[in-house]
Order: sequence, then structure tokens, then C-alpha cells
Amino acid sequence: MTFKEVIWEAIGYVVLYKRQLSQALLIPLTLSILVNMASASDELNSFSSAVLTLLSIVVQTLFAITTHRIILLGPEAVPKWGLFKWSKRETFFALHLLGLGIISTLILMLVFIPFVGLLFASGLIIWGVGRLSLVFPGIAVDQGVTFKLSWAITKNHQMLMCLVVAVFPTLLLIPTIPLSFLPYSLPITSFLTAFATVFMVAALSVTYKVIYQNAYKS
Repeated sequence: MTFKEVIWEAIGYVVLYKRQLSQALLIPLTLSILVNMASASDELNSFSSAVLTLLSIVVQTLFAITTHRIILLGPEAVPKWGLFKWSKRETFFALHLLGLGIISTLILMLVFIPFVGLLFASGLIIWGVGRLSLVFPGIAVDQGVTFKLSWAITKNHQMLMCLVVAVFPTLLLIPTIPLSFLPYSLPITSFLTAFATVFMVAALSVTYKVIYQNAYKS
């Protein structure tokens, strides 16, 4: 499947399940906006920042798992108003989310290489995140995917993964750039970012479905 086909199929799923996604993601989306607004405060201490970071991971986890399950398993895979129970699945997902963040942060240290550091680090992060990110839809649908398995099954789809995790999100978030310079625009940009995230997660779901099924269809 080509990048274009992945994107169109992802958009099709979001349109098809728009009512179910709207209901199930209403609370996580609202919490996401509130956390973003609170995080922008200039009066945060280290404890408050840590709490907000933890809340952000929790909200991102519930938001992504809900979307992945609806796209890959259908609306009946989650309660009508979303997930409210935190299980081993959510913990496993959040730990991998944190792990990927740590890996990206370590790679980012390469920016200190003279002249080419920023370009090299950015490219390596995009490539690494692309190779590892199928762990998330896999965990969301209880198929026990690990970083190791994601790395293995994306071996022949590296360019597609880079496009899905980097190019598509960039295109979706372009409208938020000029808005971010306007006063009091944070609630709007937070909403647009969360809205765009639905399509990003859907694209990752479609990519996972195609690659995982091709890897194990025999």
C-alpha cells in the first residue's frame, strides 16, 4: 500500500466512525486542551511540571488507544463515552510511549555535532520513531507487539513509516503555526492539534493493519 492509499483509507475510517470517535474522544480531547493550557503557564514549579507531564502521558495513552481500537476493531471495541479503566494494556502503552520519548531525547543529543548535527539527529529520530511506532496500535488491540517486533516488520516499509510519522503530521499541523502567534490562541491550537492527532493515529492504525497482516498472512 502506498502512502497516498494509507492516508485516504485513514481519512475514510475517521469519516465513517466520526460519531463514535467524537463521543469516545470527547473527554480525552477536553483534558488534552486543559493540560496544554496549564503547561503553558509561566508559574509552574518542577513538581507541577512533573504532574502535568504525567497527566499528558495518561491522556495521550487513552486518546490513542481509543482511536486505534475504533479504527482497527470497530466502535464496539470501546465504551460509548471512551475508556475510563486503566489496565495492563494502558500501562504497557504508556511505558512504550515514555521509552520512545527517552530514545528520541538521547538521539537529540547528536545536535551538538558541528554543522550536520541538527539534520542528522532529526533524520535519525524520524527513522527510529517510524521503525518503532507500530508497537502502539499493536498494544492497543492486545496483540502484544514490542519494539523488537515493530522494528522487524517495518524493515521493508521504512520510507512509508517515515512519511506516516513525520510528513503527514507536519502537513496536518501547518495551520496551527500562524495561529500560534496570535494572542489567546492556545485553546484553538490545542483543539486543532488534538483533532489532527485523530487522523495521525488513524494513519498509523491503517499502516499497522497492512504491514502486520502482510507479515503474518502466511
